[in-house]
Amino acid sequence: MIGRILDDFAVVNANRDLERGGFGHKRGDKIYLHPIEALYLQLKGRVKFAELEEVLNWVQRKVEGFPEIYFVYEDLRNRGNKLKIDGRFLISKRVFLPISEREKISFEKIIEFLSKFGNLILSVVDEESEVTYYSVKQPEMEGEQREDIPKIRGIFLKDRVLTENLEIFRKYFYGSEVGNFVALSLFESLYLFEKGRLEVEKAEEMLRIAKEGEFEKRYRVYRDLKQRNFVVKTGFKFGSDFRLYRKVESVEDLPHSEFLVSIVEKEITARDLAKSVRLANSVRKKLILAWNENYFLFEWVRV
Repeated sequence: MIGRILDDFAVVNANRDLERGGFGHKRGDKIYLHPIEALYLQLKGRVKFAELEEVLNWVQRKVEGFPEIYFVYEDLRNRGNKLKIDGRFLISKRVFLPISEREKISFEKIIEFLSKFGNLILSVVDEESEVTYYSVKQPEMEGEQREDIPKIRGIFLKDRVLTENLEIFRKYFYGSEVGNFVALSLFESLYLFEKGRLEVEKAEEMLRIAKEGEFEKRYRVYRDLKQRNFVVKTGFKFGSDFRLYRKVESVEDLPHSEFLVSIVEKEITARDLAKSVRLANSVRKKLILAWNENYFLFEWVRV
């Protein structure tokens, strides 16, 4: 089949196979094709629009996000998906955003895209032109922990608090048990102090540390997660800021933590995202990225 390249589209005579395949837009006896569709059909040997070099140069001029958008389009088509192209997005039952592994992902943009489409799958094209897919959502983030903590006393030691109240660990999973004491982290100590559940000497020193920039940013997330009824523990050994349990009734019957939470800046590279998702998956947890009072759940998905 022979087609023609126009300015922004390519055109072929109407054809039932192309119509059934969901290619282009039919007008009269013609089908008008997006440049990506035209390139796909030419590379598959179904339509010839011009010499391949001419077609490639035309597509490169006309399509933002080329060649990544093409590699994702071809991969999804080869998997049986019918697709429409809307700017940089590929639309089927789900919405796909093709990006390069070198690109940075803006969380402001993700919020905008989720608001517009309701769902989003980041489609990352690596340097070997293979595609990996990550769904992104803004989950409700609500735990099930209910706490009726008695008032306790503690001793401040540089960056943590020691208390003789063992119940705070054994029942509520605060801190870690060390001999006949429980060592509370600075996050836990400050939270309990603010709730009026902890009396501690040198409280002014603890409050001074809490005003330091990096700690304060992380503490805001910790406090918000506690207010959302999660049990929040350090995620250090998993390479994240926190790990989350929905509910803990006793450390003797400790459930599996469900989420890893990492606090991020306004952008993240696709490569760093891939590393974080892979790490979370390797320890059977889900990845949550926290930015500017928003939470984003990223998961590797099959399409």
